[in-house]
Amino acid sequence: MSFVCEVFPPDADALSPVCPSAISSRDENVLFEIFRPDVALAIWLRPQPAKWKAGLGTLLQQVPFGAIGRGTPEDALDQIVQELPVPAPAALLSDMLLLGRFFATITEQSEIRASLAGVNDDSCRRFHCDSVRLRLLCTYHGPGTQFTMCGPQCRAPHQMPACAVALVKGSAHPAALGNACLHRSPPVSHLPENRRGRLLFCIDEPGFLP
Repeated sequence: MSFVCEVFPPDADALSPVCPSAISSRDENVLFEIFRPDVALAIWLRPQPAKWKAGLGTLLQQVPFGAIGRGTPEDALDQIVQELPVPAPAALLSDMLLLGRFFATITEQSEIRASLAGVNDDSCRRFHCDSVRLRLLCTYHGPGTQFTMCGPQCRAPHQMPACAVALVKGSAHPAALGNACLHRSPPVSHLPENRRGRLLFCIDEPGFLP
């Protein structure tokens, strides 16, 4: 059963209540709620995948970096693996493939565009809507993506927990009705250098490539 709830970032105080146009649940089926016209963001508050952190330190030492893959979920993952600066943990790659297959199923697409980025700056710090129909976001390490339903000048945004899976409705979705999700990368430049690194996994539909 899905429900509207408050979303808490790791080790932080509660934020303001989540607006009805953002829905979250510990049930993965909440992601299908994104097809409701009144829902701009669906978040699966899942537990962290087992053993995925093992060996992650070497990859985080290479931040910043970016790796992109296109095609079937399997092909996209193979291309990401080839572009990574160092090998990624097998458990992390397995979870990325799982999310790629899930996204392909929910969008009824045989191909996807996926990227794994190591980020340590404020490059996407402004609230914005994506020019896509749907986008999947998962922050494996570091502060999660921030979002708001209160406009681009929001001073108290919500923040997704680590490893939560979010489906973001973009401005190109036919059911957006002006309610595409405003989100941004969390500002990290004020943090100590050893806490700025983020590992962000992103999946788009192939017909909406940047």
